Amino acid sequence: MNTADVGNGTGWVDQSDDADAIAMLVDKVRAQQNAIAASAHTALDGRIDRAQHQKQLLGAVGVLRIFDTLPAIARAGPFLKRAAAGEPVEYRVACRFSNGQPCPFADTAADVRGVALKFFTDEGTQTDLLMTNEGGRSHARNAVQFMAVADIIVAKLANGVAGGLTKASRELLTGEIGPVEAARILAILFNETKVHTVESLATERYWGSVVQLGAAAVKYSLHPHETSPTGTAADRSGEHYLREDIVNRLAEGPVKWQLCLQLFIDEDSTPVRDASVAWKAPLVPLGELEISAPPSLADEACISQMAFNPANGFRPLGITHARKDVYAASAANRKDRGLLSGEAARAFLQDTAARP
Repeated sequence: MNTADVGNGTGWVDQSDDADAIAMLVDKVRAQQNAIAASAHTALDGRIDRAQHQKQLLGAVGVLRIFDTLPAIARAGPFLKRAAAGEPVEYRVACRFSNGQPCPFADTAADVRGVALKFFTDEGTQTDLLMTNEGGRSHARNAVQFMAVADIIVAKLANGVAGGLTKASRELLTGEIGPVEAARILAILFNETKVHTVESLATERYWGSVVQLGAAAVKYSLHPHETSPTGTAADRSGEHYLREDIVNRLAEGPVKWQLCLQLFIDEDSTPVRDASVAWKAPLVPLGELEISAPPSLADEACISQMAFNPANGFRPLGITHARKDVYAASAANRKDRGLLSGEAARAFLQDTAARP
């Protein structure tokens, strides 16, 4: 790829939410987790769990290989390391695939699908890559909108359809969303969760939010690899068909995805402060993620206890400023369910590297 066609990712302007706004969002996520935990409809028995992406579809250890051809503009942060002659740069990675709802619905339910990756550099820097299959953008422009939509979803889950409609009406009246933005948000969610059919986790594309890598504003993404097994015996009408499908594929052989990067070009085609716009920028191949075999139950249990944060390994930009604090608060709120520290996660990955 000609890096001159890509740009250098600089020239962007960022603006974080103010401290009071972020504090309000942190309070909101706690209230949402409490409401879901206390509801008789969620079977959580009062114990707080993840605010989003509660149902783990797969928790596996993989390998992330960074390409030797990585352009200089992307050699920063967790991708700074250069391989020795003839040797690839490899990281052991904890991979968590999930459905987006804060309740463990059947895989047949309309939902966002996500993947969270965690690895550690040689210097011990914890790096997380968080992505969803919403077509390269969020349904919300910013964190305030995102949490307002989450309020509606939580009200529906905790109190039924009537509760969700009541909360939706309040959000519209208070102006946190408004009728025009509500129509836009609903159109995106309808297209990405109801119209878009997810046949397999292995064939989806996943996109992250904007972060700073070196001097560049970037978005990262995962894309299906042509060598991954295509056959599966999963029944797509089953409650857990996405898990059954990916486990079946792994039983046949390694499943791979290509990790790519997009760099900021300008505020029109690659806006930093509007998360609802899919970036119109070339995909720069960054590396490959490979999961070689179905995971053990012990590994899945360990990965399920990990906390992921989109600011780990990067400087936050745009919506990621608020996500940094909200994700940290969400993780802290569920500590009583068992929460793996960063050091414990690193030790786990080091242990897996020593296995035969």
